[in-house]
Formats: sequence, structure tokens, C-alpha cells
Amino acid sequence: MTTTSISDQTEAVYAAEDLWQKNDPQTRIRFGDWHEVQPFYAKIAKAFRDDGEQMYPPTVRPRKGALKAHYDRTMQSVFMPPYDKGGSWALDTGTAIHEFAHHVAGVGGHGPEFRAAMIRCLQVMGWDETILEKCYRDVGLTLSEEDDGILSKVSKIYAQAEAPGRTVEEQKVFLEKAQRMAAEHSIDLALMRKRQADADTTEHDRPIAGKMFSLTSLPNATYRNLAVDLTSSICHAHGCKSTIRGKSQYVTFYGFPEDIALTELMVTRVTPMMFEACDEYLKSAEHKATGVAATSARITFCKNFAWEIHDRLKEAVKQTVKQAVAIEMESLGSAQAEGSTSTEIALRAKEIEVADFIKYEFKRQGVKGSWKGSSTSNWNGTAAGAGRTAGRQANLFGRKELG
Repeated sequence: MTTTSISDQTEAVYAAEDLWQKNDPQTRIRFGDWHEVQPFYAKIAKAFRDDGEQMYPPTVRPRKGALKAHYDRTMQSVFMPPYDKGGSWALDTGTAIHEFAHHVAGVGGHGPEFRAAMIRCLQVMGWDETILEKCYRDVGLTLSEEDDGILSKVSKIYAQAEAPGRTVEEQKVFLEKAQRMAAEHSIDLALMRKRQADADTTEHDRPIAGKMFSLTSLPNATYRNLAVDLTSSICHAHGCKSTIRGKSQYVTFYGFPEDIALTELMVTRVTPMMFEACDEYLKSAEHKATGVAATSARITFCKNFAWEIHDRLKEAVKQTVKQAVAIEMESLGSAQAEGSTSTEIALRAKEIEVADFIKYEFKRQGVKGSWKGSSTSNWNGTAAGAGRTAGRQANLFGRKELG
């Protein structure tokens, strides 16, 4: 899984803690000198023990220089710069807790384990850990390795689109950015799998059948069928396929794990938005002037909304692949005069592997037939146009979610 680099995480942690010290006055309480940190550490360690965890404080020692404070794992010691050497900048509770968290984390660096240790220190001390959690989020960090991956990055783009004052065009830009990021990640994984296959290893991930994705929160079969139309559009754009069970009550996605996760994330965001946009259309004078029944207009609207979303996502993927191929061709120069690039070969290999897995799974499960989509006998051009327009303008970042 792609994660934030070690150096980037360190810089981001420092930035987050700068924000934390501005927002939490307790972090700015000063020590007279380095030796006063030891009693503070004794209190933190006791708080851990009182909470049922075996914890003893590190030893606090003076540093020779004043440029940094640091924790030495082999010595179980925190080295603080003395006041008379210019170390006053480090002699506060925020910095002291930072070094104690290294003692708690059990690993080096400023990755998710360290950040979780920071939060744990604040919890046992009775401080408000939500202030620091928000500061981590503000600089793009989270507390787990999984959250630092592609799902978190795409979710953060969704959150940016929710910012007050965003125009429809700005929101559309965020959609394309999210889809391009997902497509780039998919290409990276495909290339990695190809390299592993060329090296004759079995380490790379395989296609899977995801857990059943529930649509039971929707009010009736018509709504569920329309949600399946949209789900199929999103699913295909992410290189997955799906099966539908129980009168469109449950959907199962088939593909590589992160493609499935990204599909579920977008379905959860977009489905409520489609129905909200449709409800607004049905209340409009434009719809009332047509005389078309609400159910027929709803189906027409939502089908066209789904088609428009499909086209947008497909185009975003196409452009991302095109750019990746162009970059590879440029790097190869005359060495690649003809034939397919590694990117194209890797993506084709991924497509074949997913298709083979789905063929096997469908045969094993006895899956027959394919989704024909919802239908209506009263096709209405006004509703179709409105659905397409809503699909083009959808920001896909609404706060409401299924379930």
C-alpha cells in the first residue's frame, strides 16, 4: 500500500504539533531546566500503570547541543537540551510528551504507531486528545497505516470539496482529481504486480469477492434498482464487476481489494446525491410541465445521471492511463520504438486476471445472466436531460451516506 514517505510524515507531524501547541495551552507549560522533566515523566508513567498498562519512565539526560531533543531507544533515555545551552525552546510539556511517545511507541520514526502513542499519552493524562487528532487531520495525517493509504487520500479530497463556498465547477475538479488519483494508484499496483510476476514471486495481491454491500436502507425496489444502475457505472470505472442479490438488496463487488474499497467509498457518497438531485427535479416547474408520472421521470432521471457519472469516470481513467503511457514513452525514448509499454501490458494483465477470477467465481456460484438495468415505458426527454445535467454537476462529495 502506498503511504506517506518517512520524511514527509516527520515534517507533517512537526507541523501538526506546532498547530497543537497553538491550540492547547497545556502544551506550553514551561520547565525550568532539563532535570524537571523527569518528575513529569514519572507522573505520565504512573497514569499508564493506573490505567492497567505496565509502563516506567525513560531516564532524562542533558544533551551537549541545543539544536534538538531526542529519544535513545537503546538507553531508554530522553536527551533534552539544557537551558544554559539555549535549550529553552524544548523545555515545555508539548515537546516532553513528544519524546515520551517515542518511548511508548516501541518503533522509530513518526509513523502511525508514534501518532497513536501520542494520543494514548494524552488520554491517560486526562488531556483533550481531540485537539491533536484534529491537527493531524489538518496536515493530512491519521493514526493507522491503512488510513494513510489511497482511501484516506481520496476521502480527504472529498472533504476539501465540502469546504464552504465551493462552486459547482470547483467541485467537479475535485471529482476528477479523486478519480485520477485512484487510477494512478491502480496503475502503480498493476506495474508492481507485473514486476513480481516477472520475478516469479507469489507475493502480490489477488482479485477477491468483497463483502455484500447493502442497499436495504433505500425505501423500495425502484430505488434499489436505480442505485444498482449507478453502482454498476462506478464499479466498471474502477475495474471491478458486481453481482446483485435479493431483488437488488445486496451487491457484491469482484476485483482487487483496493479497487473494491474505492468503489464502495464512491457509491456510498454518490447514491444519496443522485436521489436528492432527482427529488429537486421532481419538485420543479420543468418536470410538472411535462405531465409525466413521477416514477417514470425518476427512473429516466437517475438512469441518465448514472450514465453521465460513468462517462466522467471513464474519461478520467482514460486520461490518466494516457498520461502514464506518455511519461513512460518519453523516459524510454528511442528504446521503445514500437510495441506496448510496461504500463499497457500491466493493465492488460490486471484486466485478464480479474476476468479469469470472475469467470471462475461466477461458475462456482452458478451466476447466470447479467444486470439489464431498470426500465420505464414513459421515456421523457426533459427528465433525461435533467439527469445528465445533474450527473455533470454532481460534486460526489455529499456528507450524507447510505446506511
